[in-house]
Amino acid sequence: MDAAGTYERNLLYCQIVAQLLIADAAVTDEERAFLERVMDRFQFGPEQKQAVFNGVNIGEPVADKLARLDEQARYELLDELEAAAEVDGSIDPGEQQIIEEVRKAIGGG
Repeated sequence: MDAAGTYERNLLYCQIVAQLLIADAAVTDEERAFLERVMDRFQFGPEQKQAVFNGVNIGEPVADKLARLDEQARYELLDELEAAAEVDGSIDPGEQQIIEEVRKAIGGG
Protein backbone atom coordinates (compact mmCIF):
# COMPACT_ATOMS: atom_id res chain seq x y z
CA MET A 1 0.00 0.00 0.00
CA ASP A 2 1.39 3.40 -0.94
CA ALA A 3 1.62 6.35 1.45
CA ALA A 4 -1.66 7.89 0.26
CA GLY A 5 -3.46 4.55 0.65
CA THR A 6 -2.00 4.05 4.10
CA TYR A 7 -3.05 7.56 5.14
CA GLU A 8 -6.61 7.03 3.86
CA ARG A 9 -6.81 3.69 5.70
CA ASN A 10 -5.59 5.26 8.95
CA LEU A 11 -7.90 8.25 8.53
CA LEU A 12 -10.97 6.04 8.00
CA TYR A 13 -9.91 3.87 10.94
CA CYS A 14 -9.65 6.89 13.25
CA GLN A 15 -12.91 8.36 11.98
CA ILE A 16 -14.76 5.17 12.90
CA VAL A 17 -13.15 5.14 16.37
CA ALA A 18 -14.09 8.82 16.79
CA GLN A 19 -17.67 8.14 15.68
CA LEU A 20 -17.98 5.39 18.27
CA LEU A 21 -16.63 7.64 21.04
CA ILE A 22 -19.02 10.44 20.08
CA ALA A 23 -22.04 8.10 19.65
CA ASP A 24 -23.33 8.65 23.18
CA ALA A 25 -23.09 12.46 22.75
CA ALA A 26 -20.73 12.77 25.73
CA VAL A 27 -16.98 12.47 25.23
CA THR A 28 -15.15 11.93 28.51
CA ASP A 29 -11.55 12.94 29.11
CA GLU A 30 -10.63 9.24 29.02
CA GLU A 31 -12.32 8.80 25.63
CA ARG A 32 -10.60 11.89 24.25
CA ALA A 33 -7.24 10.55 25.48
CA PHE A 34 -8.00 7.15 23.90
CA LEU A 35 -8.61 8.76 20.49
CA GLU A 36 -5.49 10.91 20.87
CA ARG A 37 -3.42 7.77 21.49
CA VAL A 38 -4.84 6.11 18.37
CA MET A 39 -4.13 9.19 16.22
CA ASP A 40 -0.65 9.55 17.73
CA ARG A 41 0.07 5.91 16.90
CA PHE A 42 -0.52 6.81 13.24
CA GLN A 43 1.69 9.89 13.73
CA PHE A 44 -1.13 12.28 12.81
CA GLY A 45 -0.35 15.97 13.09
CA PRO A 46 -2.89 18.72 13.83
CA GLU A 47 -4.24 18.82 10.24
CA GLN A 48 -4.75 15.06 10.06
CA LYS A 49 -6.41 15.06 13.50
CA GLN A 50 -8.80 17.77 12.32
CA ALA A 51 -9.55 15.68 9.21
CA VAL A 52 -10.58 12.84 11.53
CA PHE A 53 -13.17 15.02 13.24
CA ASN A 54 -14.30 16.62 9.98
CA GLY A 55 -15.12 13.17 8.59
CA VAL A 56 -17.38 12.06 11.44
CA ASN A 57 -21.15 12.24 10.99
CA ILE A 58 -23.05 11.12 14.07
CA GLY A 59 -25.63 8.47 13.30
CA GLU A 60 -24.28 7.77 9.81
CA PRO A 61 -23.69 4.06 9.20
CA VAL A 62 -19.99 3.22 9.06
CA ALA A 63 -20.49 0.63 6.27
CA ASP A 64 -19.07 2.87 3.52
CA LYS A 65 -15.91 3.52 5.50
CA LEU A 66 -15.62 -0.15 6.46
CA ALA A 67 -15.89 -1.17 2.82
CA ARG A 68 -12.74 0.83 2.10
CA LEU A 69 -10.71 -0.94 4.80
CA ASP A 70 -8.91 -4.22 4.20
CA GLU A 71 -9.78 -7.30 6.25
CA GLN A 72 -6.79 -6.96 8.58
CA ALA A 73 -7.71 -3.34 9.37
CA ARG A 74 -11.29 -4.41 10.15
CA TYR A 75 -10.09 -7.01 12.67
CA GLU A 76 -7.80 -4.46 14.32
CA LEU A 77 -10.62 -1.93 14.30
CA LEU A 78 -13.02 -4.33 16.03
CA ASP A 79 -10.56 -4.82 18.90
CA GLU A 80 -9.96 -1.06 19.07
CA LEU A 81 -13.68 -0.27 19.11
CA GLU A 82 -14.41 -2.78 21.85
CA ALA A 83 -11.67 -1.22 23.97
CA ALA A 84 -12.85 2.31 23.15
CA ALA A 85 -16.47 1.52 24.06
CA GLU A 86 -15.39 0.35 27.51
CA VAL A 87 -13.27 3.41 28.31
CA ASP A 88 -16.14 5.27 29.99
CA GLY A 89 -17.37 2.18 31.84
CA SER A 90 -20.48 1.45 29.79
CA ILE A 91 -21.35 0.49 26.23
CA ASP A 92 -24.05 2.77 24.84
CA PRO A 93 -26.54 1.40 22.25
CA GLY A 94 -25.02 3.66 19.58
CA GLU A 95 -21.57 2.30 20.37
CA GLN A 96 -22.89 -1.27 20.28
CA GLN A 97 -24.47 -0.64 16.88
CA ILE A 98 -21.13 0.47 15.39
CA ILE A 99 -19.37 -2.58 16.87
CA GLU A 100 -22.05 -4.83 15.34
CA GLU A 101 -21.60 -3.18 11.93
CA VAL A 102 -17.89 -3.98 12.06
CA ARG A 103 -18.58 -7.58 13.15
CA LYS A 104 -20.92 -8.02 10.19
CA ALA A 105 -18.33 -6.56 7.82
CA ILE A 106 -15.79 -9.19 8.87
CA GLY A 107 -18.35 -11.98 8.75
CA GLY A 108 -18.75 -12.37 12.49
CA GLY A 109 -22.22 -10.88 12.80
